[in-house]
Amino acid sequence: MARTLLGVHLPGTTIWHRLGVGWKYLVFLALIVPALVFGRPWLLGALLLIAGLLLASARVPLRLALGVPWPLAALLAALAAYHALTGHPETGVAVAGTTLLALYAGRLILFTTPLPVLIDALVAAARPFRRLGARPERFGLAVAVLLRSVPYIASSFGETRDAVRARGLERGLATSLTPVAISAVAYARRTGEALTARGLGDDD
Repeated sequence: MARTLLGVHLPGTTIWHRLGVGWKYLVFLALIVPALVFGRPWLLGALLLIAGLLLASARVPLRLALGVPWPLAALLAALAAYHALTGHPETGVAVAGTTLLALYAGRLILFTTPLPVLIDALVAAARPFRRLGARPERFGLAVAVLLRSVPYIASSFGETRDAVRARGLERGLATSLTPVAISAVAYARRTGEALTARGLGDDD
């Protein structure tokens, strides 16, 4: 579930694995910015094709590179249908296409970059803002916690959904969401306690 959502690092020797993180961010922006500015369906289709080819050149398995979890697919379909019903089908295509493009472009970074390297690059990029009161190390810590938390919650949702289906209660949404919420809160508390025990996140 974690791999199909965001992607995790896959060791390799392709050019994308050897490329610096800064260059990968530039590629990310080169894919996303035109989509956000123009949002034309033909442009989104071309950018999605390029993103798919880039993932293929990184030798990421097709299922991991392009697979979309069904909750996200259902959400994008609902958004596109809403805009189509309200007379703005191009907006629906732009929203769904840009979201998919951001997902694939982000996977290109996450599949080819170890998490510590990714976090170090984010901290380095945030250092110029230290004069404005920003704390780059804390920013990096927050991103690391976020990247670890999202796959955990997604996995927890999948496990809960399977358990609920096994009991024949798949029609009750609250039945699925309540255990996920409790598990997420418990995970957040454990993470906070672990950070506190290591002195991370305390005021200087």
